[in-house]
Amino acid sequence: MKSYNSDYSEQLIGRWWLSIIVGLVALAAGFIVLINPLTSYITIAIWLGVAVLISGIIGLVQSFSSDSALVRNGWVILAAIADIIIGLLLIFNMVITAVMLPMLFGVWLLYRGFIGVVMGMDLRSCRVPNAGWVVLGSVIMIVISLAVLLMPQTLGVEAIVLFVAAAFLIYGFSSISLGFRLYEVHRRAREME
Repeated sequence: MKSYNSDYSEQLIGRWWLSIIVGLVALAAGFIVLINPLTSYITIAIWLGVAVLISGIIGLVQSFSSDSALVRNGWVILAAIADIIIGLLLIFNMVITAVMLPMLFGVWLLYRGFIGVVMGMDLRSCRVPNAGWVVLGSVIMIVISLAVLLMPQTLGVEAIVLFVAAAFLIYGFSSISLGFRLYEVHRRAREME
């Protein structure tokens, strides 16, 4: 007979691979920003917008295709909708993007960091090994977001570019780590069958 945790974990990780895809997209965006650090502010905003939009779309697909209360949680769905709105705003309104990029980026990163901490803590409650890496990556994202939000003009464009690259890379590694942790839960649930 399956335990509640086993059933819950199996439902939770039905779409574990989507987290890995989000992570790979974020890593690609981070490397593109690092390779071209002198790219214009608007170009970074467009890349940020595309990555945030894709993250939101995949997040919605993952939420609505899962029967799990953890993945289909209202906060996760709200984060995905916010990602889509912010992504579209960054892509299609260049004036607002140029002025608001540090603030939009900081708020988005702060929210995604908190969502990552919650997901990591939920994974720890399911006794997933190494779930602390998801929490650690999310805490680093929160620290970067606070630096951007508290000093958007002081940091300058170059620093914002580096923060954008670092945040994408950390978010990418964190999402990939989350995907592998969810896969571990999936694998353990299958072994118990």
